[in-house]
Amino acid sequence: MFTPFVEVNLIGPGTSGVKRKFQTSKKNKTYSPLFNESFHLKIMKPNDPIDYELQFCVKDFCFLQTDKLVGVVVMPLAQIQETGSIQDRLNLSRSLTLDRADKNILIILAQRLHDEVAQEFVKLKRLEKTDII
Repeated sequence: MFTPFVEVNLIGPGTSGVKRKFQTSKKNKTYSPLFNESFHLKIMKPNDPIDYELQFCVKDFCFLQTDKLVGVVVMPLAQIQETGSIQDRLNLSRSLTLDRADKNILIILAQRLHDEVAQEFVKLKRLEKTDII
């Protein structure tokens, strides 16, 4: 049975010392979940939210296995700065679309083995289609 939940990841500069990953509660046995949950984010440059984005990964909880990725959507933090919340439906895609420059940036960041934030960024941006149900 489908047991969805959402992982919310904060991506941006200066996030190494703050909590960057949040998770909603699991919604048991539903194909139309409604998530009405709040998260408090601490960003280092509050006057410049254009440098930050939120990545929403909808997953299906799997007991004794890796949770399966259902879809992903990325939203710039500046897009929700005015209202302070998201009250819309978000359209999920099966994977992120990267252009040549994006791929080059990921290659460079992947080489920063001792940078925890860079490694997490690379992991989040390289969601493979094989992870999708």
